Amino acid sequence: MDLLRAVIIGAEGTPYHDGLFFFDVFFPYKYPDVPPKVHYHSSGLIINPNLRYDGKVCLSLLNTWSGGKNEKWTPGVSTMLQVLVSIQGLILNEKPYFNDPIFARPSGSRTGEYRSMKYNERTLIYSLKTMVYTMRNPPKKMKIFSFPNCM
Repeated sequence: MDLLRAVIIGAEGTPYHDGLFFFDVFFPYKYPDVPPKVHYHSSGLIINPNLRYDGKVCLSLLNTWSGGKNEKWTPGVSTMLQVLVSIQGLILNEKPYFNDPIFARPSGSRTGEYRSMKYNERTLIYSLKTMVYTMRNPPKKMKIFSFPNCM
């Protein structure tokens, strides 16, 4: 059984800035002909329409979300790096409110931007709560790394 634990750091300018987001990845027997299975450690909070409270990651590259043919997993072409970069860039972005197809249409409108700002405020709070939960309840078998020369 091939497993990977990945930590994605939230990008600057997003409500996820400097947050640590943990994902477990299972590589099925037929990988790379089929996409990996990715589970998000949510701590029960929804910080993005594409990251469910139950850990499901909704991303067309993983075949867990609708998308065009060029957005789906392509055997021999798609990679795990592409999955991680997609999560960081497409999901953990600066306006996650618009990730939900229900709310994508008012993008750019005054109402849509106001709702996006309010969603970002809530997302920032939930991201902080997720970090506190993760510090108190780290994922099992997580190795703590120390970087003494980085300060």
